[in-house]
Amino acid sequence: MQPVRFHSRYCFAALAADALSAFRLVIALVIVWLGGRFGRAALPAVIILATLGWIGDGVDGPLARHSPCPTRLGRLDYPLDVTLTWAELLYAALANFISPYFVLAYTAGTIAVTLWFRRKAVLALFMRGIDIVALIIILRYAPLYLPPMLLWLLFLGVVHRRRVRRDILRWLNELASLFHPKRKPPDEEA
Repeated sequence: MQPVRFHSRYCFAALAADALSAFRLVIALVIVWLGGRFGRAALPAVIILATLGWIGDGVDGPLARHSPCPTRLGRLDYPLDVTLTWAELLYAALANFISPYFVLAYTAGTIAVTLWFRRKAVLALFMRGIDIVALIIILRYAPLYLPPMLLWLLFLGVVHRRRVRRDILRWLNELASLFHPKRKPPDEEA
């Protein structure tokens, strides 16, 4: 049997997914740079960049799943999500929206708790905390950007409803297992 060869035009989806993944890393670096260079004045640009990064995250997965070719950066998808999320937190500190000491404590706590429990759901929970901080900053300092972002989140929720439902249930079960470890089945009676 001959190996399957894919014509290069069929691999465009995998290449596009990898480009969108790499784009998230570039966006994360630019967001941190904007925080250090321009501070609060860069908030509108940071909101737009972060939104573009998350749009790319919403698109790269379906592209990768529908490609006949493997992606090269697919295994880095979640670490890139974490990087973009933490770039938003670093921006908030560099722009003096929140204390840098809070960022250091939050990051240290996240690392410690995540290493202790070794669960992706724990890290995801800390990431949602950063999302809440970002939402509060947007509500307070750039409320005009909130309606389009909420519409985009609603759209993503509808498009990815099965995956969201599956992942949320999995993360909730994973978090619940931290407090209620699975019990061993009772010994069989002789």
